[in-house]
Amino acid sequence: MYQQGTEDTRALSKRVSSILDVVGYSQEDRNRRLRCVTGWEFFCNIGNLFKPGRILKKYMFGSRGEGSTGPGLVSDQDILGESDKIRVVTDISDCQPDKLNCLMVYDEGTHPGYVKLQMVDILPDGTPDPKSFGRTVISNKFFPSIFPDEFSGPAVSTKHKIEELSRDYVTVLRCERWPNEAQEWFQRHRRHGWPKSHDVEKARRDCCFATGVGHPQSDAKNFEWRLSFSFTERAITRSFDDTAMKVYILLKMIKVTYIKPFFRGDVFPSYYCKACMLWMKEKTPPELWRTENLLYCLHLCIRQLYEWVNNGCCPDYFIVTNNIYDRKIYGPAKTKLSKILGKLLSKDCRKMLFKLKCCNLGQLLQQDFSNVDIIRNSKLIDRNVTLEILVDYQTYIEEAAKCRIEMLRYIPQNITNLTSCIRQIKHYMQDAPPTLRIDAHHVLLSLLSRAGFCIVSECKENIQSLSQEDVDYRKTLATKCLSLGINTDATSVRLKLCALGTMFGNYNFTETRLQEIGDHRMRYIYSCKTNNSYTLKCNMAFNLNKFKTEKDSTNDLLQNQTSFSVIYLPSEISITPTALKIEMYRSVCAPPALRDEEKHFWYDWAVVDSLMCLHFFQYLNFLMLKIESHKMASVEKMVQVIRTEPYIPNRETELNLLGYCLMRESQVKNAFICFKKSMTTCPHHNAAKFHLGIMFQKFHVARLGR
Repeated sequence: MYQQGTEDTRALSKRVSSILDVVGYSQEDRNRRLRCVTGWEFFCNIGNLFKPGRILKKYMFGSRGEGSTGPGLVSDQDILGESDKIRVVTDISDCQPDKLNCLMVYDEGTHPGYVKLQMVDILPDGTPDPKSFGRTVISNKFFPSIFPDEFSGPAVSTKHKIEELSRDYVTVLRCERWPNEAQEWFQRHRRHGWPKSHDVEKARRDCCFATGVGHPQSDAKNFEWRLSFSFTERAITRSFDDTAMKVYILLKMIKVTYIKPFFRGDVFPSYYCKACMLWMKEKTPPELWRTENLLYCLHLCIRQLYEWVNNGCCPDYFIVTNNIYDRKIYGPAKTKLSKILGKLLSKDCRKMLFKLKCCNLGQLLQQDFSNVDIIRNSKLIDRNVTLEILVDYQTYIEEAAKCRIEMLRYIPQNITNLTSCIRQIKHYMQDAPPTLRIDAHHVLLSLLSRAGFCIVSECKENIQSLSQEDVDYRKTLATKCLSLGINTDATSVRLKLCALGTMFGNYNFTETRLQEIGDHRMRYIYSCKTNNSYTLKCNMAFNLNKFKTEKDSTNDLLQNQTSFSVIYLPSEISITPTALKIEMYRSVCAPPALRDEEKHFWYDWAVVDSLMCLHFFQYLNFLMLKIESHKMASVEKMVQVIRTEPYIPNRETELNLLGYCLMRESQVKNAFICFKKSMTTCPHHNAAKFHLGIMFQKFHVARLGR
């Protein structure tokens, strides 16, 4: 391929590294991806504090979990679900009476890297039941009966939204200790000190997983469980220096360009590139992995892959007796793969790189750019980088929204329970790493805003029985909570505060605040429907460079660029505008069989899109101010939202609000059209029936009056 020390290859290495930086693979880009992954996991698992009976912890692994993906590299989201109800133990003494205990067992037919699991019954005195031993081992297909409401293994795929991104769900069981056959990894002599000792000790604490996949050659593949070291792999891959990570990324790009087109199916998965990187990092000195040696390190990795393919054997990094190529790379596929890798080793490095298609890297290398800033502004990379940022942030924000919904759904909406949850989150923040404190802070803000509205609602309901001193105290406390929680997102808390202003007669103040929201926070909108209970609206005018470099970019995105739907709960009915109160009774007289409590829990809430809510609250405020022109302008804007927003959720609610406004303006015919369209959109669980009833009653009374 070339020699390590030539000036030409050292200069080309630096150039390749610089271009990778600007097309989405810099250290800052990787940190941003990891920040989104960490936040996604936090919002997934913080629900354990709120949701009763939840038995799966969720983590993201694979390329996205490592931060090793980017523009041009299509990577699935590998979601791992870990059960906390089942313990896999290596020794019978580790069994616990309050868990479902499974003992690792081996027999002559068990392949390296795989185990079988035997259920162990625990007697009332806490000791294992002797009758458990010698039982038949359990099948790796038993997940559906245990996790009927969750995802099941070994892998279930779904499609995500942007560019049909796939998610692979895998359910695993945590092994309390590393199996005996993997103990060599801890005792291994590491001449160059990688991975570092603290990473090795962390791996011992993280343990490993048992995944419901058998060895392809096994006669009992339905009863074997593959050992997975995903946590440790992810941790030490994240510890790669900049050069090592770029070599890893280039290996994946080479795979996409030179290997994938010549095979049906994923004959050479990215995991093989990762295994190569782990071994090479351990075997080579750290001073080798410098920017000027980028292409030399790439050459060493390709040569190692070539040798492994020729031998038909690649040792697993954690269990060296486990050949990860076994029954996967053999026959004609092995011959063809060996030929491709051989050609790559003999090919001139420049020619090989110039043909790389991912993120137009080859094309950019061929062009004579004087500096990387010209590349950074090139249209060749703009769309890819923008899409990649959207994928990362969309995943993060959607999970934040789901966490928000779980808090509304499972925390009893009274000040005592909210205060208890606030204390739990504050306690969590004390021990959380800095990156997670940002997400915990967001949850805390959400709880504070909820507590503020709860105080106002309780105060309004009990105003007659409260002394003036109690009212003043609660007013001060609510103001403090709402001022702290106002930055939960860009608009929803602010909009509810504006509705309170109208309710309590502060019309001019409300007009000013609504105008500020409309001018500055709802300008460039991207709609993203997640499910029927909430929607996300992300401001698309954000600064790409800012979000690529700032450490708290995700927090800024949530607070300033995202507008969740405005939600009123039944506990807030005393501070809910009349038209939205009616929405809480949408299920009255509807057939119970058409309501799934797991999916339709929000039917008892009032949920309205933030943009529609803005114009509706403006209408109510101008109605009280008696400004006719502004009032009708707000109605026109509501009409425009319904016409132009294709992804708006709960469209029946938006039509009902518009019909309510038109009915107030005596435009009965147009109001009737709105309610009729609303009933067509959602025939059963719909509050339009009450609006129609009110309309017909008024019509009947008017006729009687004549």
